[in-house]
Amino acid sequence: MKRITLLLLIFCSSNAIGQKKLEIEIDNPEPRVGQSVTFSINVDFLTDYFKKELGKNIEFTRSPSIFGLQSDDFERVIIFKKAKKYEIGPFDFEFNSKKYTTETIEVNVLPKLRMENGLWLRIAEFDGQQYLILEQLISNESNKIDNVNGGYSHTIGGVKPEGKEFAELKEELTEGIELSNYSSSSNTLRPEGADLFDLGFSYSIKKYKIKFDDSFSGGYIISEKDIQNLPETFEIGKIELKK
Repeated sequence: MKRITLLLLIFCSSNAIGQKKLEIEIDNPEPRVGQSVTFSINVDFLTDYFKKELGKNIEFTRSPSIFGLQSDDFERVIIFKKAKKYEIGPFDFEFNSKKYTTETIEVNVLPKLRMENGLWLRIAEFDGQQYLILEQLISNESNKIDNVNGGYSHTIGGVKPEGKEFAELKEELTEGIELSNYSSSSNTLRPEGADLFDLGFSYSIKKYKIKFDDSFSGGYIISEKDIQNLPETFEIGKIELKK
């Protein structure tokens, strides 16, 4: 029987020369304290190794990625507890006598949002790609229902008021600039130390990739007309889009 030796992946933080470069990808380009960030490193060379050594004797199943697709990535989820700029990498490792290294990335972690009604828009950049990040908090209302048997039912933190919709950016801002909503999510947030019946907020975050046509030049400033379902309270500041 052919003997197969699996070499361990040994990670370290020293610089190396002449190694194969691997990219680090993240699903949240500028997280806030308490938000999760998935870090991914493509390790498809492991798949190639198993195929070569084991051939038809195995069947591959791949882990779902952060977008629900099949992934060959090594992934770890991190939640940052302090707001600051972090430098991550490079990671050097050896597999089957071959050396690999990752790039170094910077992750700018922002403070938590104030727990109040509002809309916040910011621009972020990661790996040369610009993003618009739209966040919103809407105060919830109670849906507590008393039952005939003396009991009750309710949603912890309350629910978003009926008829109130989360804001969103228009995909076509102006000639030469398009947005694509590549990630969005919503959930309920409650203040620290909240009691069982204390109401919280419905939170929404939408992330848009910014795409410029080759012919675009100059800049474009985001205004209220670029946002649908604009609430009464908002802070979009002056955000100028440039190539």
